[in-house]
Formats: sequence, structure tokens, C-alpha cells
Amino acid sequence: MMKTLTRRAFGALVGAALLAISAPASAETFPSRPITIIVPYAPGGQGDITGRVIAEHLANLVGQPVTVENLAGANGVIGIAQLAKAEPDGYTIGVVVASHAMARALVPNLPYDPVADFTPITTTALTDMVLVVPPKLEANNVKEFVALAKEKPGTLAYKSAGQGSNSHLFAAWFADAAGLDLIHIPYKGSGDSMPDLMAGVTQMGFDTLPAVRGYLENGQLKAIAAGGPKRSTAYPDLPTVSEQGVDGFAANSWGMVLGPKGIPDHIVKYLNDNIVKVLQMPEVKEKFAAAGAQVVANTPAEAKEMLAEEEAKYTALISKLGITLSQ
Repeated sequence: MMKTLTRRAFGALVGAALLAISAPASAETFPSRPITIIVPYAPGGQGDITGRVIAEHLANLVGQPVTVENLAGANGVIGIAQLAKAEPDGYTIGVVVASHAMARALVPNLPYDPVADFTPITTTALTDMVLVVPPKLEANNVKEFVALAKEKPGTLAYKSAGQGSNSHLFAAWFADAAGLDLIHIPYKGSGDSMPDLMAGVTQMGFDTLPAVRGYLENGQLKAIAAGGPKRSTAYPDLPTVSEQGVDGFAANSWGMVLGPKGIPDHIVKYLNDNIVKVLQMPEVKEKFAAAGAQVVANTPAEAKEMLAEEEAKYTALISKLGITLSQ
């Protein structure tokens, strides 16, 4: 009997010792080391600026270094694929833009699921889209542009930042919704497309307000509509495309912070709480507003719902419009 009790007691002591050893690891405070924010785009763009603003202020809140790693290429696919493969421990997160929700419909053999393989943390902001035309074009609003395009079917052209880009999708959507026959001319980026648009080589384009604001203020381009569901706070007198008769059209560019699938809920909440604090700082909100963007800073559940809805919407639109990367 004594032998049996001794073995039991020994087993209990071993169990207690193992618990004591494992307890500190399981109770480790997050974060206990640096956090990396993957930006799957080149420096200077919307995603990069957002990532760096978050990194700067988040480091002060969490007491750990927060670094930005640019992994550009293939319209974000290279960096986002790396994010999907990261350990789901909260130490690697990323910033994506609206093109993330278009990838499944455009990229054959996409190496990740844009929705299922990620943990949404928060939507950062909605960036105003603007419909712009050359200053000398005889159209000062959507109705006049539509009339002009219908007088000359197959002759007016719209520019985009590249095949399958946001600006391509939004302009093709506009043309379809308004019943127009327009020519698509893709460029290597938004900046590359501007000289031809200003000169009237192309006659229309959708772009983010930060990309065109300087041209508008200098009279080098003319805005005839806000692209989103609401008027831009920067140009409150500029009616939306929908207000001007193209029902159902609402083009937004947005940013979102994601992590790989499977991050524990308590870490997701911690990241959300602190990133939302950053986004709601007055100086950060002012920085976004100056660039034509409105901070969202929603919950993980709201970001998850938004991502699923945007991905479904864009997948259906791309299919309907017949957009591919090889056109």
C-alpha cells in the first residue's frame, strides 16, 4: 500500500513540476518581442504609408519595436502569400488594400484564399475615389460625359494604373453601368497615366483623391464626380457618380490590417485595441483626412464581414465584365 501511495505522490509531484515549468510559457505576455508589418507593395503607396503610420505609433503603445517590411511584386501577391504562411502568433501582420479582394478572380492558381487564409484585425480607412477628365474635355459632369461618349461610341478612352487594377475595374464598371463603349488603355501605374490624361490622349479615369489632388488644384485635371457611395469631405460640392444617374455605382479604395489564419482571439483583440487607438489619434486622423481618406477603425468581426462582402462583390463584377490580367 505504501509503495502504491509513494508512486502516486511521485506522479503528482512530477505533474506539478511540469505545470510549473510550462506555466510561464503559456502565460507569456504579448508582445514580448518585435512585431513585423508586411506591406506587399512598393514604398510610397497607400498601403506603405498606412503601414508606416501604424508602426510608428504602435511601437510606443505596445513597448516593442514595430518594423515595416516591403515585399512588393505581382500586385501584392508575393507579400500576401508570405503573410499567409507566417506563424499565427500575432508577431507578423500585414496591410492590404482593396486589390486584395480582387485577387482570386484575377490570378490563376492564387497561392492563398483571400478570405479564409487570413485573420482580419481592422479596416484602416476608406480612400475617396474621383472620376477625372482632361480640363479641356467638353464634359463637366457625368451626364455630359455619358452624352459625349454615346455620340462617339468606341472612340473615348479611359486610363488605368494597369490591367486588373482598381482603376481598371472601376472604369470598366462605370462604362458597363452607364451603357458606354469605351477603350481601355492600361499604364504601368497611376503616375505614368497622368501625362496622357492631362493632354487628352485619354479622356477619363478613376483614381484615389491623394493621387490626383495636386492636378486638380493646379487645373491640370477636372473632377466630374466622386466615386464612392458618399461625397468626399475634401470636395463636398462634388456629387457622386450614383447621384448623377448611374445607379448602384460606388467605388471605394480601402486599407485593412490582416494576420495569418489562426491567431488566438486574445491576441487579435489586443492588436485591434491598440491599432484602433493609433487610427483614432487626432494627428493620424488628420493625416488620413488630408490625403482624402476617412478612418474606419472597426472591430475584427466587422473587418471580417467587410472583407468577405468586398471579395464576393469584386469577384462577381470581374466575372461579369470579363476582366483578366492578360487582356
